[in-house]
Amino acid sequence: MTKLYSLAVINDVEPKYSWKLAGKYNQTGYEIIVNDELGNVIWDSGKVDSEERHKIVGPKLPAEANISWKVRVFLEDGSQVEATGPSFITRITNWDAKWIEPNRTRKPLIDKKKAWEVRKFEQAPIERLDSAIYIRKEFEVDKLPAKALLYTSARGVYTAYLNGQRISSLFAPGYTSYNERIDYQVVNVKKLLRQGKNTLAFILTDGWYTGKIEYIGVGQQYGTENSLISELKLYDDDKVSQVISSSKDFKWTDKGALRYSDLYVGEYYRQADELLGWMGSGYDDSDWQSISEKDYAKDVLQLQVIPEITAVRKIRPTIRRTPKGELVLDAGETIVGYTTFNNISLAKGNIISLEHSETLDKDGNFLQNILGQNKEQKDYYEASENGLYSFTPVGTFHGFRYVKVEGTLDCDPSHYEIYVIATPMNQAGNLDMSDERLNKLQANIIRSQEGNMISIPTDCPQRERTGWTGDMQVYAPTACYEKDVEVFLEDWLADMQREQYADGQIPQVVPCPPSHDYMKPEGEDAVDTAGWSDAAVIVPWRLYEFYGDKALLTKYYPMMKCYMDSIKVRMAKLPANFDELSVEEQKYQPYLWNTDFQYGDWLMPSHGQESSKVTGNEVATLMVVLTTDLMSKITRVLGMEDESRAYQEWNQKIKEAYRYAYMTANSLMTSDYQGVYVLGLVTETVPEKWRAANIKRLKELIEENDNKLDTGFLSVAYLLPVLNSNGEQELANKLLFQDQSPSWLYEVKMGATTMWEAWNCYAEDGTPSRDSMNHFAFGCIGEYLFRTVLGIDKLVPGFKEVLIKPDFSVGLQRVTGSYDSIWGKIEVAWEIIGKQAKLRVILPPNVKARVEIGNKLITDVEHELKTEVTLG
Repeated sequence: MTKLYSLAVINDVEPKYSWKLAGKYNQTGYEIIVNDELGNVIWDSGKVDSEERHKIVGPKLPAEANISWKVRVFLEDGSQVEATGPSFITRITNWDAKWIEPNRTRKPLIDKKKAWEVRKFEQAPIERLDSAIYIRKEFEVDKLPAKALLYTSARGVYTAYLNGQRISSLFAPGYTSYNERIDYQVVNVKKLLRQGKNTLAFILTDGWYTGKIEYIGVGQQYGTENSLISELKLYDDDKVSQVISSSKDFKWTDKGALRYSDLYVGEYYRQADELLGWMGSGYDDSDWQSISEKDYAKDVLQLQVIPEITAVRKIRPTIRRTPKGELVLDAGETIVGYTTFNNISLAKGNIISLEHSETLDKDGNFLQNILGQNKEQKDYYEASENGLYSFTPVGTFHGFRYVKVEGTLDCDPSHYEIYVIATPMNQAGNLDMSDERLNKLQANIIRSQEGNMISIPTDCPQRERTGWTGDMQVYAPTACYEKDVEVFLEDWLADMQREQYADGQIPQVVPCPPSHDYMKPEGEDAVDTAGWSDAAVIVPWRLYEFYGDKALLTKYYPMMKCYMDSIKVRMAKLPANFDELSVEEQKYQPYLWNTDFQYGDWLMPSHGQESSKVTGNEVATLMVVLTTDLMSKITRVLGMEDESRAYQEWNQKIKEAYRYAYMTANSLMTSDYQGVYVLGLVTETVPEKWRAANIKRLKELIEENDNKLDTGFLSVAYLLPVLNSNGEQELANKLLFQDQSPSWLYEVKMGATTMWEAWNCYAEDGTPSRDSMNHFAFGCIGEYLFRTVLGIDKLVPGFKEVLIKPDFSVGLQRVTGSYDSIWGKIEVAWEIIGKQAKLRVILPPNVKARVEIGNKLITDVEHELKTEVTLG
């Protein structure tokens, strides 16, 4: 029997419909039927003879409509299957609403603007941060409508209520490139409306717009004040009967209980200042102020297409008493979210504080490992009278495992809950291996990905929460294997395109607020950085490989081309000693990237941040080899043969220049480091005649390092694949199972529950470093686990044709897993019993596989295969 599942829609101007199949019979055709809220058929595709079932583009839908849809799939045996997809609400026609903003004077901004300046404030957060804004509007409804749609956005973070009921997601509208795009959300609030008086209410907090963001923690990056725009539309049948739009008629105050609320610093709730009943009708707001209308741009407003941030699970923490006597909550894992308490007895004036950190010290005492200005990660609740109190933060979240609780002795774990938040995405990959350490590693990879994809892909969820492009391009293949990230990363790429400089350069972080410039090296004028800005080419290509969407390459080709043009300009810049070079050396200069600051193979264990100095120019040039090769492939896919040849010619010239400038007479690297050899080999900059010598030297460097890696940020993802594909499977396996630092399993051995920023976040004696315990970049090993160990790889973009080639030499007895492709779930299970290797493969409809098991080759596999082979 064939099953239809995982129906999805991208709610864009031209919606795109998708579904997946499981079972025996292939799809031969489909029919999509789209209805409005009255049951009228808006679009019926009719029967379309096609196997396609991913991102089927439908016609433009009417605005402000509740849309439902279903798909009917026709199967090769003559049967049909049918299912209903998720309903959605379309865009607003136009905004009658005004941007509204409190007319107040904010406290002076005293944040330091240099990463190396002392960042300790004399003032407590409550003295230097501003209160949250409360906004309300009462309105009359004479007749309950057939439909009621509330469209809302903010410059800041808003929480929306109707008649006292929360109606908004967490941390809306999310983080985008605010100068160019601000998302808005829509919800049908029909069921909450009453005949007679109703009240719309909002809490407006700083969020990413004016809050303390990025590595340096500087506030007011996008503006000096937060603003709101909201439009509630009531309909009788298909006609608008009433509109309640944000305007100067709304009222505001900052005298509520939220004395401040910042995403990084935390939140302070003074219960004595609660505005009891303010969300409901009949509240006396006579001392509230009229709000100001602002003429801010509305064309930046776009309907959100990625899932809204939500709490995906909750944890009942365990209670610890540290050797120092501290009361500490333990989530049992490093997570991203917030802490709540309920029914805790407090005396008048008591202040409970909840301080969040990722680690304890080696003696088991609380340690705040997140340093920097405005990085307190500490929430406060102040009681007004004796009584029982509960608290849930509104405008903050944290990256943490441990919470130090002060101001109460309540040790009852039932009084505390920890909520894990995420931008929810379907799980794509599953892995279960016979070595439990690898299973823990896989769980750590997923946990770090979940915590670092809150609205945008970030490097870490506590200290920076910044969209570093280098982290994402390194991790992209693993991200695709683990979760369905297509829409999420496309959304981020859209902002990358908006952030691109007029000369084609791509910033290192997206979104890119002004404070990122504060971190530039003295005198540096370049924006492009190899391995980081390259995400403009690498990430679209990785998405194409996994999801097979040629339209994505077409959409982002202008960005990619302009970026590559900007690299040519940067590479054409002559070094200071150009006149002293020989004619031969001068000839190669335009093909070497050696005049700008480069991170190089960043954070090599042996060199840390000094990696840039010893590998910067070499690695930058190798990354251009990589991107020119990808651009040649991309333009070929797009049918641009002349451009493809031009990129390949450029690629060959860079390789030639690299060999002249950075390889020795005996064919080795002048920059004699593991990562440089790995990148030289994976980009085929090392010619075939020198390949064996370079593999031999790479092997020597690893063995001289006690069979431990010394690869940095840009090379680590390619280390095991390069070894495995060049006859060094045994050495690759040694690195995979290595449990001494630096290694993946050292982290597992030391109790990590997420991926670390640095390989030695804990010393052998348990002493923690000040690094982040939650960075997904080094989780890029996940791609190797799926592609090589489990053995699921693509033969064509989108996985319609699949290569199943498990690595039985890896040292495991059993591996079971799957990858849920755009066609459906590809399942693989293998085990070794004695000298026999058994393999089972299950494929979704319309997908074929080439299976390589030992020396056995089976082609054109469909649906299911069971086979075995005798190992040599």
